[in-house]
Amino acid sequence: MKSQSKLNLNWTRNISVKPNVFFPSNESDLKKKLLKKNFIPAGNQRSFGDNAINKKNILSLKKFNKIISFDKTKGIINAESGVLISDVLKRICKDGWFLPVTPGSKYVSIGGIIANNVHGKNTKNNQISYYVKEIKLLLTNGRIIFCSNKKNQKLFYLTIGGFGLSGIILSAKIKLKKIKSIYINQKIREFSSYGQFFTLLKNRKTYEYYVSWIETFSKTNIKGLTFFGNHSNLKDNLIFEHKDRKLNNLNNILLKYFVNNFTRIKLINYLFRKTKSIFYKRKVTLNEFFYPQDKFMDFNKIYGSNGFFQVQFLVKLESFQKLMGEISSFFKKNKIFSSFIILKIMNEKGKYLNYSGRGISVSMDIPINQKKFLISKFMNYLFIKYKVKINCSKDSIAKADLFKKNSEYTRFKRELSKIDKKHNISSLFSNRLGVK
Repeated sequence: MKSQSKLNLNWTRNISVKPNVFFPSNESDLKKKLLKKNFIPAGNQRSFGDNAINKKNILSLKKFNKIISFDKTKGIINAESGVLISDVLKRICKDGWFLPVTPGSKYVSIGGIIANNVHGKNTKNNQISYYVKEIKLLLTNGRIIFCSNKKNQKLFYLTIGGFGLSGIILSAKIKLKKIKSIYINQKIREFSSYGQFFTLLKNRKTYEYYVSWIETFSKTNIKGLTFFGNHSNLKDNLIFEHKDRKLNNLNNILLKYFVNNFTRIKLINYLFRKTKSIFYKRKVTLNEFFYPQDKFMDFNKIYGSNGFFQVQFLVKLESFQKLMGEISSFFKKNKIFSSFIILKIMNEKGKYLNYSGRGISVSMDIPINQKKFLISKFMNYLFIKYKVKINCSKDSIAKADLFKKNSEYTRFKRELSKIDKKHNISSLFSNRLGVK
């Protein structure tokens, strides 16, 4: 057992509670810990929001880290929930398989990607839910249930994107994607207006993956890069290699200097856009294309002791430019900035509080400073005005009022109460939104 004084409870490092953190090593040990009246299960604690944090008790699944089986012919892996994506990739890539949907970090757990129903850079079928074949789930009454889209279906969909509130994911089977190489054929296109940005979006259908990075934006203009990619069809190297690097003192100082300043972040973003658009690699590894932020395992430290928070929401296509204009005006007036902005068009279906719908997904990383309350108030105003869909797996500022008229929210709350009648499982997230 450890306290928060020795652990980061989320990737954004913006939560100050100090719960007890337990590390059960087997199912029997885990069941004993269920005697704790209030807890939340957690994986590698890389969540951006507060959905894997409980004020009192956290049950870490880090010791549930075994790959149970891997069918090399059918491409199905069965792994315990604490196994990291990085370990999965080492095992499957050499036999010509890859994860069909992957988030932006390989240091997240199998249980975590399922509990958050993660999405990635896919142009279609961009949720891990499409590929989960079966989940082994431990309920708070001590029962172990196997569920899928055919068996115990309601519990299956309550668990995928259920933020750990339906029970403890012990293991899962996932259908993989066949590949011939660890390389991605990449194309980068620069845009300097809303018109060019929307034109590039129309070209995405010829690619399996794409995402846009934003340098600057205003009501009338937007600049950035769009990254397109397809798996290489040439039979090539299949060894997934990566180095677990941490920030050294010099890197930490330099990155903090640029990332936490309104003016300097503009300079570094400008230089990145110009150099990346001219001197980019047309053939990159899976690691370079999908996990560029993993260059340093601990890059979240560059935001300082206060950390940062992320907002990610889905806005309708016709409202996108107007919304971005409002954010730009607010940022400029209050000397606020986002150090990292990612855009992606989405068209996904989903139940309950899953991040789904149709529109443009906007993701922003905002360093925490004395204006956090002001930013939170403004963002909640925008959420209501533009009727956006919030990505709850990364959120820590949305108000409960945004959800109470949502029928899927009501269904989610009702179904959870049926399987966890005493509300043993809860989190800062579920408390904040009144789910539990």
